[in-house]
Amino acid sequence: MVKLILNGEEREIDPKKYKNFGELLDELQKEFKDRVLSKLVINGKEIPLVHIDQLRPAVIDEDNLTIELTFEPMKMFLINMLDDIIEYLDKVIGLLPKVSEDMIVDAEKGYNEIRDLSEGLSAIEDLRKNTEKLSNLSLADVGIKKEEQQEVVGILQNFVSSLENKDIIDLSDHIEENIPKVLEFYKNYFQKVKQILEENVN
Repeated sequence: MVKLILNGEEREIDPKKYKNFGELLDELQKEFKDRVLSKLVINGKEIPLVHIDQLRPAVIDEDNLTIELTFEPMKMFLINMLDDIIEYLDKVIGLLPKVSEDMIVDAEKGYNEIRDLSEGLSAIEDLRKNTEKLSNLSLADVGIKKEEQQEVVGILQNFVSSLENKDIIDLSDHIEENIPKVLEFYKNYFQKVKQILEENVN
């Protein structure tokens, strides 16, 4: 038998009833249909939720297995996720002066950091789109003006142009002066969504 801990409540299941972990997960999701999986712990080890899809085909055949799952309301899940995003943005903003300096001192290292930064900016925009879908709150809904959006688009276009031209001085200036504005723009959106959600928590 497998020990299952669901939102703190313990139960036992027969693993032979399920073809794989994905089948178990689907059944549990029906039980918690108005909630989302926010935490997965297997034998005391927390599994990052990004790895869930890789685990779905896994056959549950291990003895003395303990699977702990936490399902929470979508709103609370989103609020906690926004906390993590805001914290991440603060860290990135704090690292920008060092990236700008590296660009001048060690161009190769600087370019590697800029590649990471570009991927990070793309991921942040994906998170914004997902947040908008989950919360039904657009940039306009939280009071962010069209001009602010246009300014950010302009900064990113100039940044890409400097990157394509491999203009080290220009890139360094962008990272120090303009990219923080982009990150603050996103941070402002995520903070406002979080505030609205917290005000409406049942």
